[in-house]
Amino acid sequence: MSIASDFRAVLIGNAPLVALVPAARIAQNAVDGGGAYPAIVFLITQEKVRSVDNTLLAEQCQIEVQCWAETAAGADAVAAAVETALAGTLTASVLSQASAFDPDTGHDGTIITVSWWDV
Repeated sequence: MSIASDFRAVLIGNAPLVALVPAARIAQNAVDGGGAYPAIVFLITQEKVRSVDNTLLAEQCQIEVQCWAETAAGADAVAAAVETALAGTLTASVLSQASAFDPDTGHDGTIITVSWWDV
């Protein structure tokens, strides 16, 4: 599996999170703009970790998880559920959290940055 599919599998495999955000509204790069909220969009930046002889040792990723909802409190609740879902993994840790607002849709967001190791 890819890092994106592994990460999404952790999210959609968590029943409390999917109770807040249907699996169809959890996607890499974008979700349908006309769909219901809340929604989760995640973006992945990958870095290959190599030894001095260029052997691939691991892949370290920064995953930006955008949690969108009708209100800031709703976005915060989704972000908290994402953190809880990730707490059960050995490969992920939450590094930071920020607030966001989309003036085009009027939705509030909470963005968390996750470090993910694929070894």
